[in-house]
Amino acid sequence: MSEAGNLFALLRQSAEPDAARAIEELLRDAPDRALSRINVIDFARQSGVDEERAIAAFLHAARLGLFELSWNVLCPGCGGVLDTSTTLKSVNKDEYD
Repeated sequence: MSEAGNLFALLRQSAEPDAARAIEELLRDAPDRALSRINVIDFARQSGVDEERAIAAFLHAARLGLFELSWNVLCPGCGGVLDTSTTLKSVNKDEYD
């Protein structure tokens, strides 16, 4: 089995089956540009997966190394990215009030 196959098998063991299957289909079938800055809520809606299950599955997938998790601070005016952090704790709220 390939490395990706092993990771998908682990994801199926740790996440809800419908969410794991939808993530696997996304990673196998989507163009590369669709895999950047995934909005998990939109993903859940489009794939018919419960939002909480989708969030949990993406967190499991990130722990397995299928995704890199980052937090973007967006400008409320233009929607541009003001800052990016790898942890939510490292976002300094005071800078954006």
